[in-house]
Amino acid sequence: MDFRLTKQHRLLSAGDFSGVFEGAKLKAGAPQLLLLGLITDREHARLGLVISKKNVGDAVARNRVKRLCREVFRHQCAGLPGIDIVVLARPGLAMIDNAGIAALLGQLLDTLATQHKRRMAPSMKVPSNKIPANSAGTTHADNSVP
Repeated sequence: MDFRLTKQHRLLSAGDFSGVFEGAKLKAGAPQLLLLGLITDREHARLGLVISKKNVGDAVARNRVKRLCREVFRHQCAGLPGIDIVVLARPGLAMIDNAGIAALLGQLLDTLATQHKRRMAPSMKVPSNKIPANSAGTTHADNSVP
């Protein structure tokens, strides 16, 4: 199995990011991370990172968080459907150790995949105009009162 994170698996342009921000149908969050997802017709997921200096701190901490996010995504990418995902860092993320960040991001990616599966599953609801005649308390025509 190839675990490389190629350009095909990353959001590269501002348009890619704005598309997710404007049309996100999938969301998974924790106090330190927020994931936004946009369902696409691609066969694989793509990742974009928004790790700001304001929320994470110095360059060393930001690079550590970005490296961990890419690593977790790289390992889970094969199991993810066609979703464009943006990871937004929130204050306090830099205080979590590497294993904690990896576990949290893995959990949130699973949540997005579950939400995608639910959205794409055919609806099991019966439309209200399709109720069978006998189930709504109606009787047969030959039993009607004259």
